[in-house]
Amino acid sequence: MMFEALLSVAITTAVLLGSPGPAPLALAATGASQGVKKGFPFLAGILAGLLVAVIFAATGIAGLLVSQPQVTLVLKWLAAAYLIYVAYKIAANNAALGSAGAQLPSFKDGFILNLLNPKPTRLVSLFLRRLRCRQAQT
Repeated sequence: MMFEALLSVAITTAVLLGSPGPAPLALAATGASQGVKKGFPFLAGILAGLLVAVIFAATGIAGLLVSQPQVTLVLKWLAAAYLIYVAYKIAANNAALGSAGAQLPSFKDGFILNLLNPKPTRLVSLFLRRLRCRQAQT
């Protein structure tokens, strides 16, 4: 029974990873314009943000935060403000893609981008609930 649950999670994860969100698209653009090596700090930030999202989901902090309407509203406004900041940063970067003057996304940019992305946290929460339900049935 546990094997079936893990297989279900693995298949669902593979399918969902096939639908890129903002982090994989930004990482692909960075790699294409600046080279793979220069995108590693951004990748590390994305992975660190994902790790924090997984920890939040696994410990129930994400559910607690989302269950509070005031906190949810503040998080939405923070995410919107960050997206506006990123859009401004892209628009204000006058350097040509691939040039030495082009500003690279940093570890911090990747971390915040993936931490504010609701998809990873919600997916991990869903998977954990599904595994717990399957374990309770056995």
